[in-house]
Amino acid sequence: MDSPQPARRDPAMDPPAAAALMDELVEEVLIRVPPDDSATLVRATLVCKRWCRLIAGASFRRRFRELHPRPPMLGYLYRRRDGTDFVPTSSFRPPHAVREGWSVLDARHGRVLVVDLAELALIVWDPVTDDLRSLPTPWLPLSMGNMALLCAMANCDHRDCRGGPFLVVAAGGFGESHALADIYSSEQGTWSELITEMQHFNGRDRLGTLVRGTLVGNAIYFNYKRSTKILEYELGRQELSIIYLPSAFHSWHIVLMEADDGVLGFATVQDSKLCLWAREAGVDGHVGWAQRRVIELDKLLPVPDCNRSAPLDVYASASPPPFVVAVADGIHVIFLWAGDELFSIHLKSSRVEKIGEFISDVAVVPYMSFCTPGTTSLAVGLLYHLTDTTLLSCDCRFSDLLLCQLLI
Repeated sequence: MDSPQPARRDPAMDPPAAAALMDELVEEVLIRVPPDDSATLVRATLVCKRWCRLIAGASFRRRFRELHPRPPMLGYLYRRRDGTDFVPTSSFRPPHAVREGWSVLDARHGRVLVVDLAELALIVWDPVTDDLRSLPTPWLPLSMGNMALLCAMANCDHRDCRGGPFLVVAAGGFGESHALADIYSSEQGTWSELITEMQHFNGRDRLGTLVRGTLVGNAIYFNYKRSTKILEYELGRQELSIIYLPSAFHSWHIVLMEADDGVLGFATVQDSKLCLWAREAGVDGHVGWAQRRVIELDKLLPVPDCNRSAPLDVYASASPPPFVVAVADGIHVIFLWAGDELFSIHLKSSRVEKIGEFISDVAVVPYMSFCTPGTTSLAVGLLYHLTDTTLLSCDCRFSDLLLCQLLI
């Protein structure tokens, strides 16, 4: 009797092919990790060398950013009297979260603009990679206006441009007749000649030094204090112009923002209500302002002072009413100060979170960026804060457990 023939093995199940199939399955799971949970990705890189190479690879980072169209908010920068702190709202931890002697000015497209108070020097900082770049002194004195930092890459989707060129826009006023702008290009390494716009100022108009510039489309906007004026700098034409707020908002505390449809808007608090306004064109073609949404704060915030409004001098008040501190453009989150506590309001869901307390100032700058593993500084910063040492196990049982947890 003939002996039975051994079963023929499927070549597709050879170890290399099986490993490749497993890598595809792992990648499909891990690209669905929430973009603000970078700690989980770092833990996954510790499972084995194969996972580490997969997650740190360019293909994984590209697919991760494609699946998550907008960078998440990883935290905010809080400017105190003697320095700047990075306060996380996610699992991300920068290698150096406390920066003594720094004053934060702006953050956008993965970078942060600060001024070194001791040297009066501008620095661009990447919290994810911990890279620093010092800038030359601008023509426009730091005390005369505001600054905005932004990516300078053409047609960029701002998902992975932290290593590319950038611009710094410095804007301010001079005397009672000129608005000024000064532009720094990282590609050229120099500041431009001053750009001027003749305007009539009443002597009290000043760019608000505690309010960031706002990028909307191809223009940066800065709002003036004690005025209804907004300064617009158009990046393409390199021109300055003035836009006016509704007259009712003279000397009122507002924060500029990008509205849902990509036009200029602003947020303010009036009579216990968070009011959102935006620029709209009327039937006659004239562009004006329209109130688009009203949110009742006394139904959302656990503080007793919601029925008070916030005029401009809210900064100087010992017990200020609720007021808007900052807006995280692109993710529909507003930072609001109420009762000596800092809250975030998610406009799409009306969800409210308390994210800070006992903060003695109102300089808050949201920080949005992707931070997938792939840089030494990111890994060191996150691993330093991982306290569960069992996650350092690199055996297959942990990898199976992690995948199961992610799939639930």
